Amino acid sequence: MQLSQHDLLLFTVVSEEKSLARSATANLNPRVATTSDELSAHFETERFKLVVVECDPETSELVQSAISVHRRIPPEDGSSLIAFKAGPDSVLDLLRYTPSASAFAFLAAKPHQLRAHILEVLTP
Repeated sequence: MQLSQHDLLLFTVVSEEKSLARSATANLNPRVATTSDELSAHFETERFKLVVVECDPETSELVQSAISVHRRIPPEDGSSLIAFKAGPDSVLDLLRYTPSASAFAFLAAKPHQLRAHILEVLTP
């Protein structure tokens, strides 16, 4: 069975009006999942170049969330992953994984830099 290919899947539990990921991916036509079940359903029927995980700054643990989503991505996908959580002082704690690096990189970024990180992965 041929699965449809998409550039971007956004997994966020943050409300739409507070979501940095939704504003950073505006005009990029992402698929959006807001629950674990929706996330799993996307992986069953579609393949993605990049998965962006927006963690709830109040309750989510960044590393655990990133690892949990990374483990759900089918190995044959070759998807990259960016997981982030808004921190104090308008800084994002960001984890980035690309199959070519085969390891997570931990970065600090400003909210306005999130779109640049996403585009860097999506641009061949």
